[in-house]
Amino acid sequence: MTEPATMMISCIRRYTVCAAVFATSLSTAAAAAATTPRAWLVSKGNAQAVLVGESHTSTPVENDRYFETVVKPGYAVAEVAVMETYFGPDQLQNGAFALGAPCFDDPKGLHTQRLHLALDALIRTTRDSHLDVPNWLEGWEIFPQYLAATLLDTFTTESLGPAYGVAFATGVSFRLRGKGTVSKKTIGLDKLVDRRTHFCNASAADRADFVADKALQVSRLLRLKQSDPSFTSLGNLAGVAGEAINETIRCVDQAMPCAIDQVSPEEQILQDKGWAMHYSSGTFEIMIKQRTRAWVPLIAKTISEHRRSFVIVGALHLPDLRVGKRVEPGLISLLRQEGFSVTRIDGAGDISATFLSPSWFDRVRSALGSL
Repeated sequence: MTEPATMMISCIRRYTVCAAVFATSLSTAAAAAATTPRAWLVSKGNAQAVLVGESHTSTPVENDRYFETVVKPGYAVAEVAVMETYFGPDQLQNGAFALGAPCFDDPKGLHTQRLHLALDALIRTTRDSHLDVPNWLEGWEIFPQYLAATLLDTFTTESLGPAYGVAFATGVSFRLRGKGTVSKKTIGLDKLVDRRTHFCNASAADRADFVADKALQVSRLLRLKQSDPSFTSLGNLAGVAGEAINETIRCVDQAMPCAIDQVSPEEQILQDKGWAMHYSSGTFEIMIKQRTRAWVPLIAKTISEHRRSFVIVGALHLPDLRVGKRVEPGLISLLRQEGFSVTRIDGAGDISATFLSPSWFDRVRSALGSL
């Protein structure tokens, strides 16, 4: 595997929900899955886009009829695709700096109690797993936070081993770009250097919470590996993950936005197993708020420049969410603030009458071609 490809995989695992599902268990569950609308029509003037929320992993919910009749056709006819999970040359450039350069104000604020407890727990779990504790983890207090977070990602991949890589299942955006599907211009929403910027722009307390959340998730996955070295048990959580994404989708346009710190029973199960990352206020700030707001200008520009665009991001970026006593607008609200109309696509009829409908120019060209 080439270095950019390795970096891309590491990057994807670092910032998306960690999950492992076997395709065989999904195919059976998918047959019984209920159809759940997960896409919105974004429009302004003659420009239209299909905006899709995904879990970044394959679940029964995302392998249903809606995928076949709305998501897949929308992607097929779009002129350009905008994806959170895409890492091309533009996203990977200056990788050494983006992955290794500390924030200018490091190492301030490293020593929060929660971070101490989380990294101490990871050290104990690492030893219990009969793995060597790397030097940076033993002496994490003297490491810049961002460098510690980057090394933690590498440690995760190496410690979980090949079995985790085999069990790791890719989501909707990966399947759309996969073998046998339409190839088109694709724009990635994140650059490595942007992700470093989001981290460094956060407060010291938020950074500490983010690193702590990552460390606790790795600890849970290492404990899971002790009891289930092949990670086969994660396949049993595919249905739970499907319900979790349904809960996120239901948060869109609610009168009372969902609270990010009040997780559903399904999400709690996923977090306990290491499938999902806990969203402390710091992780929400770095992973959701800053990134969502940074995406809006790029998404708006892309939609405005093309008649038909396709946009797919993690579902948690879509709804407004309550963080304590304040409400943070999601991508749908932010696009509406930019003057776009955003309405849900309930099924095949909706997308056929709008996004898939040929333009006046298409009809004229077709008529001339038949003469």
